[in-house]
Amino acid sequence: MVRLLTSVFRDVIRNLKRNPHVTLSAVVILLTVLIVYWNDLSLLVNEALYNEAVTYVLIVPVLAAYIAYRKRDSLKASLEFENLRQGSSPPFLSEVVGLCFCLLSFLIYWYGSSTFYPLEYHLVSLPIFLTGVVLILFNFKASIVIAFPILFLLFFIPIPSEVTYTIGALIGNFNTQASYTLLKTLGLPVILDSTYGSPTIAVNTASETPMLFSVDLACSGIYSLITFVMFATFLAYIIDGSLVKKACFFLFGFVLLQALNIIRISTIIAIGYWFGEALAMTLFHGLAGWILVFCGILGLLLISEKFLHLQLFRRPNKLQTCSSCSTSLQKQESFCYYCGNFLQNVNFHTKLPKKFWIKASVLMTSLFLVALSIQSPVFAFAQGLTFNDPNMENTAEIFPEFDGHLFRFLYRDVDYEEVSGQDASLMYAYVPLNASTQTVYVDIGVADSITTLHNWEVCYVTWQTAHGRSPSVSVIDSRDIQLLENPPIIGRYFVFESPDNYTQLTLYWYEEALFNTGFTVEQKFVRISLIIMAPDSTSYSALEDELLTFAQAISTYWEPLKSQSLFSLSIPILQVLLFISITFIIVTVIIHYKQKWRKKMDSLKLFENLGSTHEKLLYHTLQNLNEGTGATTEELAHAIEQATSESLQTEELMNMLTHLQENGLVEKAIKKITDKPQLVWRP
Repeated sequence: MVRLLTSVFRDVIRNLKRNPHVTLSAVVILLTVLIVYWNDLSLLVNEALYNEAVTYVLIVPVLAAYIAYRKRDSLKASLEFENLRQGSSPPFLSEVVGLCFCLLSFLIYWYGSSTFYPLEYHLVSLPIFLTGVVLILFNFKASIVIAFPILFLLFFIPIPSEVTYTIGALIGNFNTQASYTLLKTLGLPVILDSTYGSPTIAVNTASETPMLFSVDLACSGIYSLITFVMFATFLAYIIDGSLVKKACFFLFGFVLLQALNIIRISTIIAIGYWFGEALAMTLFHGLAGWILVFCGILGLLLISEKFLHLQLFRRPNKLQTCSSCSTSLQKQESFCYYCGNFLQNVNFHTKLPKKFWIKASVLMTSLFLVALSIQSPVFAFAQGLTFNDPNMENTAEIFPEFDGHLFRFLYRDVDYEEVSGQDASLMYAYVPLNASTQTVYVDIGVADSITTLHNWEVCYVTWQTAHGRSPSVSVIDSRDIQLLENPPIIGRYFVFESPDNYTQLTLYWYEEALFNTGFTVEQKFVRISLIIMAPDSTSYSALEDELLTFAQAISTYWEPLKSQSLFSLSIPILQVLLFISITFIIVTVIIHYKQKWRKKMDSLKLFENLGSTHEKLLYHTLQNLNEGTGATTEELAHAIEQATSESLQTEELMNMLTHLQENGLVEKAIKKITDKPQLVWRP
């Protein structure tokens, strides 16, 4: 493994020295992504550093970059191939299609900014945007070559907490029962209790109080499963094998991971029984997640190599050259005209064309201007204030005053802070002077990670149902509400009826703010929840407007950073431009292929009447050899020789193929864009 990594690293350095234009291309593409998505990626990295659920995203760009690096020869071959067939496709079609992808990504980005989940929508638009950039800078073949590493970036998207809680609870329940069975078989004094929903393993000890082990979300293995799926997808792509074997690869991996997680839970409980709960929950529980993934991947590779005969760490096959390869090298040709091999050594001293730099300059300038209007924090940033007291208990001036109300600090929920991992959980209230008016409570949550600030729906509904219990409340209403338009601040309106005979109206949203901790000023996330307790479920609708008025006033008072007005105004223009571009593409493609088909039909008629015997033999041989993949000049020569016992000179064969290509009867293509591209002919 170490030898393989060392070899890859040396290969990368050698290619960077010999092929600097490839590095420059990658840098240009990376800059375009950072210009538009810097704030989103910064927030994602912050979430990965503070939240175990999304830690795996730190590895996603490394794996995607490695996959793209493996495709470097195919990428260079696709660029050189496009030079060989200039004029065979409509002019600027690739650029216009790329523009459509970019416009579509911007519209998704804009729409996501107007929802309660902006980060997820922004990251969905990232692969679409990246595909558009590749199409604009290069061509269709290049976008196909690196399609998988671009799609691999979809692992950036955090899985919604509702999904992780539901799946995590199902896996956790199964693993808990399996661990109980294993421990009982080994003779440990364990008891399985399902009185309160999710099963809990109780271990009888010498003391009177038994130790209780409940498998929560983190311990269920859902985070390890997400990380494993990412690694398994990466491995399934780079290994050689059929789709059936790769499907078995995934199946084996899932079963193996669950078996290892059951062993992990059983081991933690056994260590707690023998050596104490503190040792089990600190040392072994903290490191178990990554150890589980490592053992799962290692075991999966061993099983796959033994039973599925899938080889990951294999030496690359040496390029099989022919006698004509040296001639093509001397002529500085990109492909061998006989065997079809891509002669990559030719490209080591070539430069990117001026057209590339013109397109790159225009693209980056345009994106920079667009970014000036759309690049604001994913969640509105409270520009006008800095919290000098990180506890915020005595900071009443951070909230606006309302006529007929007194603002009061009520309490700090320290217990909830410990459970949720928040820095602060504080409750305030706008107490009305008129007794007939409802009190508006203000719940403030402060944390380093946006994921730590749980949704209300997760606490009252998802978490309960995920653990086999009924929701603790009856949901009456749940939807998005727009608080501000510039920047777009979207709140979540959540109304439920409690078993304690009251109806709670909650309107909450997220923002970012600066906190003066005494040593430094840190940027943290804040969840603001406005709450009204209605006496019954029939009178809550009349209080919605009052709650919305308070929310809009507080959002405006915090002076959020306004920088999206220009982009919002340009949305109709982008929609019209997207429609015009799609129309242009459809019309251009129809006209192009109609002309191409007509030219081919006319040429076929002339060819059947006036074509030479050898040309007809060549054409029909190519049709028989094609099978959708094409054939090299060498394969054509062998097929003709076997059919007629007559060998054609290579130069004569190439002249006939060129003549057929000029008349639209055959065309060049790249066979199976893989790590070893090959130039072939197709009818």
